[in-house]
Amino acid sequence: MENIKKYIPGLIFVFCISVVSKLMNEWMSPSIQLEALTIGIILGMIIKNTLGVKESFNPGIQVSLKKLLKVGIILLGFKMNFSAIANLGPRVLVMVVIFVFIALTLSILLGKALKVNTKLAALVGVGSCICGAAAIVAVTPCIDAKEEDSVLAVSIISFLGAIGVIMYSSISVVSSMTDMQYGIWSGVSLQGVAHALAAAFAREGSGEIGTFVKMARVLMLVPVSIILGFVFNTSGKEGKRASFPMYVLYFILVGVIASLGILPIYFLKKLTTLSSWCILMAMISMGLMVNFKTIKDKGLQVILLGSTIFLTLSVTTYFIILKFF
Repeated sequence: MENIKKYIPGLIFVFCISVVSKLMNEWMSPSIQLEALTIGIILGMIIKNTLGVKESFNPGIQVSLKKLLKVGIILLGFKMNFSAIANLGPRVLVMVVIFVFIALTLSILLGKALKVNTKLAALVGVGSCICGAAAIVAVTPCIDAKEEDSVLAVSIISFLGAIGVIMYSSISVVSSMTDMQYGIWSGVSLQGVAHALAAAFAREGSGEIGTFVKMARVLMLVPVSIILGFVFNTSGKEGKRASFPMYVLYFILVGVIASLGILPIYFLKKLTTLSSWCILMAMISMGLMVNFKTIKDKGLQVILLGSTIFLTLSVTTYFIILKFF
């Protein structure tokens, strides 16, 4: 019971910001098209870097980011449109595999040019091309990277992802991309799962597609961690690997159940509403963990590395998707 109690203050804090984000979205919607998810990230970053966050809130914020996000993604399966996904074809999956390995290789090579530690560059790379902070944390022990390198990589990728959500949401309003193209772009190029979902849902018809593409990227965590484990392992022992992301499997299973039409529409609507609240709270928690001082104090080269990777991949994938999808 004591363990549960420590999460309550932070969860209530995040929920209150969620309510404010929803209200601001309704108030601003007639003049400014900013989704509650984007507003939530911005509010989280502002609060963290101006007012600060109480220590007692941190456990609840961590649970919100790590657990509620996964619950939200699984429940999102009830909203999946498998006919739209079927139209994507194998080209998207091929693009995901190519994207991941090019982004990771580019990060390591650019890291060498910028004189960034190779393991740190690899962490920035996996955070950029797979699933943000979660990938960094999972791969850190696989390559025996330092804890401070992991913290720095997480901070920078979280910050860039938050900026990316704001940029993509703005572009979604003016871009000539179709909903399918925009969903693919968000899912294939933004850093974390929460980032990709927040940006993809800036358009009503893009969210499910962006989610599916992002889940394909998350599955790349296992083979990438195995490869990096062998590349960076100098002891001759078998390379370590990250554990299989089971929530992706649950997400797919839930989508299959929903597509069978055996659940009442009312029930499905309630579950998708719960999903949106879970994802919103996770997004706000991510914003609350972006510390500008940590980013500023610990290496402009790493910030330059992450920013260059992000801009390069965003721009190139944008035009590739416009041409081939």
